[in-house]
Amino acid sequence: MARKRLWLRAVVFGTVGLVATGGVSGRAWASSCTSLTASDIHLGGNAAIVSLTAQDVPAQAPLPAFCSVSAVVSSSGNPATSQIAISVWLPKAGWNGRYLGTGNGGFAGAISTGVLELGLLEGFVTANTDLGTGLIFKCNSLNCGNHTGEGGIPGGLYKDAAAIKDFGYEATHLMTVAAKQLTAAFYGSAPAHAYFAGCSTGGQQAMMESQRFPNDYDGILTGDPAHNRTHLHMSGPAVYEATHFSTSAYLTNAALALVHAKVLKQCAGHDGGLRTDDFLIQPAMCKTDASALICSGTAAEVPCTDPKAATCSCLTPDQAKAMNHDWAGASDDHGRTLYPGNERGSEEPVALTAANDFIGNLGLVWQQAQSEPVFDSLMFWALGPNWVWQELFDTTSTLRPELAAEIRTIDDTKVGDSTFADVLNANDTDLSPFERHGGKMLMYHGYADPLIPSATAIDYYNAVAADDPAHVGDYLRLFMVPGFWHCSGGPGANVFGGAGQVSPQPLASSDDALGALIAWVEQGIKPTRITATKFVNDVPASGIAFQRPLCVYPQHSAYAKGDPAVASSYECVTAPPVTNQKFAPIYGP
Repeated sequence: MARKRLWLRAVVFGTVGLVATGGVSGRAWASSCTSLTASDIHLGGNAAIVSLTAQDVPAQAPLPAFCSVSAVVSSSGNPATSQIAISVWLPKAGWNGRYLGTGNGGFAGAISTGVLELGLLEGFVTANTDLGTGLIFKCNSLNCGNHTGEGGIPGGLYKDAAAIKDFGYEATHLMTVAAKQLTAAFYGSAPAHAYFAGCSTGGQQAMMESQRFPNDYDGILTGDPAHNRTHLHMSGPAVYEATHFSTSAYLTNAALALVHAKVLKQCAGHDGGLRTDDFLIQPAMCKTDASALICSGTAAEVPCTDPKAATCSCLTPDQAKAMNHDWAGASDDHGRTLYPGNERGSEEPVALTAANDFIGNLGLVWQQAQSEPVFDSLMFWALGPNWVWQELFDTTSTLRPELAAEIRTIDDTKVGDSTFADVLNANDTDLSPFERHGGKMLMYHGYADPLIPSATAIDYYNAVAADDPAHVGDYLRLFMVPGFWHCSGGPGANVFGGAGQVSPQPLASSDDALGALIAWVEQGIKPTRITATKFVNDVPASGIAFQRPLCVYPQHSAYAKGDPAVASSYECVTAPPVTNQKFAPIYGP
């Protein structure tokens, strides 16, 4: 909570100039908050408003006064099959004339008030949704139904086509329609520009919007996207199997620390960064093989098998196999890549503590400590509460690829008039309708993301670029972030105005991704370089530890000369596209 308050305070101090120069602080609203009703919203199709309440919220530091609208929407028109919670916050003064839709994490299940606060403080009308998984299904971000009903009811959204479609795309679209109409009713004019910002599931929401509803948003900020949804969730059992197929395969914290030290010793400083960096600039260049750390059997060696040990000196053969598997990714029994692996450098262990809600950085320490694969609720939605993760393998007593037949069964499960894969995966590389709308999308992904491998964003961008090499940079740009974990944190410069973040200069195009997107949409300034910041101990109030530039892909930053803590000491260097890990065409772009 202390860190959150510091971030909010940074926004308050950083947006005074924005509101004074670009906002509409002197405009009176056309309607009172409490006069807003369901009649102000026309969703179209079968969708209907189930309930709506609007209330004035007085200013309470650091938040200004605002109008809070809470609605429940049914995409099917039947509240028994679909209930989507939506919140829209409208500033009562200082509106910057823009609307900002925001994304969620995991399975959602609740409104993300933190991103509503940040959007409000930056002058936006801001909206968020629970993606339809909360009111009926009682889901949370980590779980949404399994065989026992953990995080909801047994099977989660199983056999509810409307709810699965809500999660896939309907909830975000209906939130957007409702929020824009409420904005027009409250202020007497529609927003001049509409933006969306989300990471992880929010990144998937963002990409689904660009592909299915290209006219909804002018600018889209998508981070670490879970866009290839079904195959991402099916890769979880592969990671789990790799560290559980034998008792000697489990990667202890000391084992992961040993591997990470080996990666840095072999690769750090050879890819544009510094030898002292705890992260890699171009991890695809690193070819560390965990087999080099296998115990030789000498008496002086300390095997990495004790889960309580702080240090160790060598791996078991099964641990080395598990680590190499994590880097290589999940494949099917025909040798086809189902999902890319995590890059070298992402294996750094983060202990599970109360301070990080016992999930660490969502990496291997957390993933392998669970009683079953993480985020496997999605497969229960397709196959019902009796499904077990072991069905994806012919055996789990040896390390095996996943069964293509089971993968296809999940993907082809009928969801109304569509399929599970079609409803949940945002893999369409034809963004021409979004381009014709004038839309711009800025993507980013952490190279050290231990949950959604960074290659997935690169593969998507490469696929779009292959289809439209001459013009892709006019509407889609990708920034890879060295040393950045999943949506937040990490040993690198990890604050750059991504979704839910506050940079040192909020909305400044120089060091804020959302600000760079706004400048691209409204001024035609194509983003090429964004300054990312590492705060001391990741606490803004403690000051800046160092800064590094993020370069538009396929460029990367490289130290040139000067103070290594200053971003101007690095240049953006052109490099060939990264192609070390690619989906098999049957499984992704």
